[in-house]
Amino acid sequence: MNFKMKRQSPLKTFFSNTTTLLLAILLCSSQLLAQESLTSIKVSTAHKTQLTEVITVTGTHIANTSNQGRLAKVVINADEISALAPNSFADVLRGVPGIDIIEQGGIGGLTFLSIRGGDPNFVTILIDGVKVNDPTNSRGGAFDLGTLDPSLIAQVEIFYGSYSTVFGSDALSGVISIQTKGVEEGKLGIVSLKASSNNSLGGSFHLATVLADFAQLSISGSVQDGDDSYFGDSFKRQEIIASIKSTNLNNTKWELGFFYADGESAAFPEDSGGDRLSDIRMPESRDYQQTNFNANLQHQFSNSLRLDIKSALSEREEDISSPGIAPAVLDGVPAIDSISSYQRLDISMTANYMYTNNLTMALGVALAEEDGGMESIIDFGFPVSADYTLARSTESVFAEVGYNPAENLNFTMALRHDETDGGQETEAIKVDTFRIISRYQFNSITDISMQYSEGFKLPSFFAVGHPFVGNPLLKPELSENYDVSLNHHLLNNKLTTTASIYKNTFTDLVDFDPINFINVNRSKVEARGVELSFTYHPTKKLNISGHVTYNKMDTFESDIKLRRRPEFKAGILLSHQASDVLFLSSRITFNDNYYDSSIPTGLVEMDSYYRVDFSAKWSIKKDITLRFNANNLLDDSYEEAVGFSNMGQSFTVSISKDF
Repeated sequence: MNFKMKRQSPLKTFFSNTTTLLLAILLCSSQLLAQESLTSIKVSTAHKTQLTEVITVTGTHIANTSNQGRLAKVVINADEISALAPNSFADVLRGVPGIDIIEQGGIGGLTFLSIRGGDPNFVTILIDGVKVNDPTNSRGGAFDLGTLDPSLIAQVEIFYGSYSTVFGSDALSGVISIQTKGVEEGKLGIVSLKASSNNSLGGSFHLATVLADFAQLSISGSVQDGDDSYFGDSFKRQEIIASIKSTNLNNTKWELGFFYADGESAAFPEDSGGDRLSDIRMPESRDYQQTNFNANLQHQFSNSLRLDIKSALSEREEDISSPGIAPAVLDGVPAIDSISSYQRLDISMTANYMYTNNLTMALGVALAEEDGGMESIIDFGFPVSADYTLARSTESVFAEVGYNPAENLNFTMALRHDETDGGQETEAIKVDTFRIISRYQFNSITDISMQYSEGFKLPSFFAVGHPFVGNPLLKPELSENYDVSLNHHLLNNKLTTTASIYKNTFTDLVDFDPINFINVNRSKVEARGVELSFTYHPTKKLNISGHVTYNKMDTFESDIKLRRRPEFKAGILLSHQASDVLFLSSRITFNDNYYDSSIPTGLVEMDSYYRVDFSAKWSIKKDITLRFNANNLLDDSYEEAVGFSNMGQSFTVSISKDF
């Protein structure tokens, strides 16, 4: 099948005009920039460049970053990622409380996550603030974690609950915010190479420098190539990231960013029964390209007033050739060749005003333009075309207030109104969402945080526009999230414990009606759970952290079992600085029984399993580091997805040099 979709030029033109506008604003401020730059040069020859950047607060519109202290989240920084020596981005998130990760087979298989019982497409994925969920695929926008190289990541933030008051559509159960590497003071860059026992080779680089004392430039790249003939898997990936950000500016900050990734992979199709059960032994091939641009401007008019202007463009193309799945217990899937294309433009403007030290307000507007579709040919014994295209526009207005009535008590309240044309000739879809967060400090060692949030997810382009199963009358999926967390700091802050209780309710879920052969809104799902986690530093060189999670799902229908939602999960991570040059870590994770299904088997109950991973980091010299990673050391008999054998033990060695 040789066809390519025509790119829609209006979005590119819109983004180009927006970027030009931002650059014009920067140029209009050139007198200010030049004055500040000259002032910094005159200070002294010993002047040290201040590596400032645009202040980004992911989970809230309020500029006061202390408000993030009350958000339910987990932060993983670059040092922690480096210590894990991860083979994939999934390895970074494995063992994080509330997260379920499913890997299908070997290195070329799909990898998804869910947060606290939500579907994988209920999680918004951000790369440097750019949303990368693709609603044209049959997964409803779920993002494949295998497309990211962890060596290029500076920090990951995992937010729990709905964040529609911040991001609008999609963030029903959580947000994964990924920040790529930038300038590190005193370091020009790093180059690394790695090799794995699963026939995988890779390398990466990161270079950064200061330009003319008013900007910092960062460029990163990576490549990985693997082929595992036993699983029928193969995988190739390339990434390049570039950013330029302002420095040494008191009132005006700006940044421009670029991200590009492309890759190809081959693996057995989802629900096919994998390498163990699939009757059709040909793999499914997938080629993708992901391109992101972002341009942000921030200006501090006074100590109390700040304006943020952000724009982002995300483009994705994916080419899939599936051999189909033979019928068995469930109906089969015909062979399908498809090419999907999706573009998303986001523009927002937010004004922050600090009325008093105890009261901060944010007011803003946002515009999201989406354009995409799919060209596909389905083999029913004769070729049938199943093409669709869709475009929709969403306008939003939002407000947020942060209030500290007392030193030990604070609140954040947010409202948002979103209005979209729905992508079809139907009535506009209007959604209002609300969130309130509070934190109370009982004393120096105990505090409690509470959150209530509402969210919505517009129907995916696939669910609305597909010519066979699409339904233009679908309503948005909705969520309500409650979270209460109690935190203790004990033993002179050597031990920190957190106990969280949550309840997530998802309604109007999009489901396929096999009788009428169309997507409909009808399902309701509730997730109730308890998470207990701790971090213990018995000595300066030893750290122990762990968690236990209980998550109970209720579909309100006895004959429906949700897939891949274990009731119990647990994990423990031990990290030890064995010497000045040797750092060791070991992680054990456990998943209880859960349900899964495939076409060869129907619904089955999967056995519980545990996994042991080990990593070591050895500083051979001050600027040379050797890393070793051993995954799944003790148990290779379990399956995460029906019929997809896990890869067993795998070992990776990497070496890096700092400049």
